[in-house]
Amino acid sequence: MNNNYDKIANHYDTLSRLVFFKSQVNAQVNQLQYIPKDSSVLIAGGGTGWILEEITKIYPSGLKIVYVEISAKMIALSQKREFKNNQVKFVNLGIEDFSTDTVFDVVLTPFLFR
Repeated sequence: MNNNYDKIANHYDTLSRLVFFKSQVNAQVNQLQYIPKDSSVLIAGGGTGWILEEITKIYPSGLKIVYVEISAKMIALSQKREFKNNQVKFVNLGIEDFSTDTVFDVVLTPFLFR
């Protein structure tokens, strides 16, 4: 997989907001209210993990989240985020290499660029 954002991980949020301003963030946050309570969530291409903190503002507990991200540095940043009592499993893989038998209620693709 070519798109590994390790080199820009520490600056990714700033760079994405320079390009998209807050439109991308607002669009993603707006949809979080539709996640069912106590659901199973797949996040594909989670970036720096800011989305975890936004989810936690609505659902401080009860979610089972699988967080798939190809960049090890993005995963490291994401693991430092606050996700309260939600269960988060971090998987350092490209989504096209990820395989599971888990059935997800919701699939989010906040930072899935090819």
